[in-house]
Amino acid sequence: MGSKQIQQPEPNLPQKLPTPTIQSESGISIPAIQGSYCWGGTCADYASLNFEDNSPVQVLVGEDLFIDMGIDIPPDEISISEYVDNRNQSITSTDGTFQLPKEPGIHYYGAFVRWTSPQDSQISLGDTSFTFVVRVVE
Repeated sequence: MGSKQIQQPEPNLPQKLPTPTIQSESGISIPAIQGSYCWGGTCADYASLNFEDNSPVQVLVGEDLFIDMGIDIPPDEISISEYVDNRNQSITSTDGTFQLPKEPGIHYYGAFVRWTSPQDSQISLGDTSFTFVVRVVE
């Protein structure tokens, strides 16, 4: 007798690339600038992260930020990095939520979000990246 594997259906991701909503715990909205993505059979590769089009939004030190991708199917991966002196540092995040630094100043962030196949986590069903900038104040 062999074992029988039950295959999970692939999630039905929307055809339109999701747009992130980034918000502070005090309700301040932070705009995101679209980066590279592969979605719905279309890929766009940006040469570098774009921070120039981002005006910093003022938020409070130590506040939590929440990233919501605006679709019912949660992503399998959300990676957030802070860029300091042209180096990236991984940020600890729980489901797209992370705490802002306690140091005032302008902080640059990039995020990568990916949905994978339930059968094989190496198969990407779609991914997107974006940047945002905040000015942390006391």
